[in-house]
Amino acid sequence: MIWGGLLGVAAVLALMILHDWRAMPSYTKREKTAYGVLTGLGAILAILLVLDPQMPGPTEWMDVIYKPLVNLLEKLALQRSG
Repeated sequence: MIWGGLLGVAAVLALMILHDWRAMPSYTKREKTAYGVLTGLGAILAILLVLDPQMPGPTEWMDVIYKPLVNLLEKLALQRSG
């Protein structure tokens, strides 16, 4: 099952790159680098989710990062309102 998922991720990644390759010569080096980095990060996340489906996704990471800020703002709002 895991090998099928990994092969699926690799196939989708290859199709994406092949599809976008035709337009690549007109891109600047900066755009090509951004495309490569974002595609690589997406591939890594997809592979990790295939290997561990229970892994928290990016939205849960944002909850952990911003939870202290939300709590602080809620306290400030309660103090100001009365």
